[in-house]
Order: sequence, then structure tokens, then C-alpha cells
Amino acid sequence: MAEAAKFSSADISFLVHATEDKDRVSQAVSESLGVAAERFSFSESEGHFGNKILLAFATIEANSATTLVSRIVSSLTTSDKDTLARKLDQYTDEKGNLYIRLDKQKVMRRKISLSESDSIRVRFRPIRRYRPGSNVQTYRGLLSFTE
Repeated sequence: MAEAAKFSSADISFLVHATEDKDRVSQAVSESLGVAAERFSFSESEGHFGNKILLAFATIEANSATTLVSRIVSSLTTSDKDTLARKLDQYTDEKGNLYIRLDKQKVMRRKISLSESDSIRVRFRPIRRYRPGSNVQTYRGLLSFTE
């Protein structure tokens, strides 16, 4: 059933705060997710208190996106997989996109875990299907396959 979970692309984005080392953060993300550091582009922004923030963004293509979702899900703890499975409808939208937020601080320690704050946001775009609602069931299969 997991073979049915294929994606057309994935977007990865995260913030690098002024107190963080851009190269160190991007290297950790690159190694943990298996995405070349050169794939990330950075744009500068300003935080609430006028501090410098870098916005990192990368898009990866179909085969790499499917590999990435497998890598992430297989690295999650049983507890994180259970949370994802129970709340899967909250991690998807009406177009069938799958959104996973990873704990950036744990990624810095080369661990993959779900998080809602200071996270690495990954959006997986499914290959277009007639009924996007069926993607949730496909994603449940992906979760059960990697246990």
C-alpha cells in the first residue's frame, strides 16, 4: 500500500534566526533530510524586534520527494507516528497536500521529530488524482508500512 504514496514534489522551508549559524543549520537539515545544502535558497527578512531572519526554501522533485517522506516517517518515533496517524486530517488540506513540521532543534542533533514551534516545514504535493480525499487513506498506509 505504501507504494501508492507518490508525490510530484516537496517544498522544505525553515527560518534561521540571527542567533543561529546559517551554515550549521543548513548542514544539519541537509544531512538529516538527505537534501543537498546547495538546494536551499535564502532570503533576508526582519523579525518582530528588528532582528535579522533568513528564510530558507528548497523544492525537490518527485522521486526525491517520495524518498524524503519515507525517510522522515521511518525516522519518527512510534509516538510521533501515532500522533500523525490520529491527526492525519489536520496534516492534509483539501488538495491532498501533506504537511509535516519537524523540530529544528532536534534536527540540529540529527534526530527527526514532529513539532509545531521553530519547525522545519515540509509540504508534499501529491501526484494529481481524481479524488484528493483518498490521499489521507494512502498516507495512513505509508505510516503503517514503515512501522
